[in-house]
Amino acid sequence: MNRKDINYRSPGFYDPEHRSPKTNGIIVAIFCVLLGGAFWISLTDTLTQQQKSHCEQGWQPACEALK
Repeated sequence: MNRKDINYRSPGFYDPEHRSPKTNGIIVAIFCVLLGGAFWISLTDTLTQQQKSHCEQGWQPACEALK
C-alpha cells in the first residue's frame, strides 16, 4: 500500500470543500449574527455600567440618560 492511498480523514470531519455553497453560507451567516450579537451586548452593557458609575459620581446628564 502506498502512502498516498491512505486517507487520514475521519468520516465526520468538517470539510467545507465537500459541502454545498448553501450550507457554507448558512454557517457564515449564523457566525456573523452570533458575533454581532455578542458585540452589541458587550457594548451596551459596558456603556450602561459607565453611565451608572458617572451617575454615582454626581453627573446629572448620566443620571437622566439612565431613566
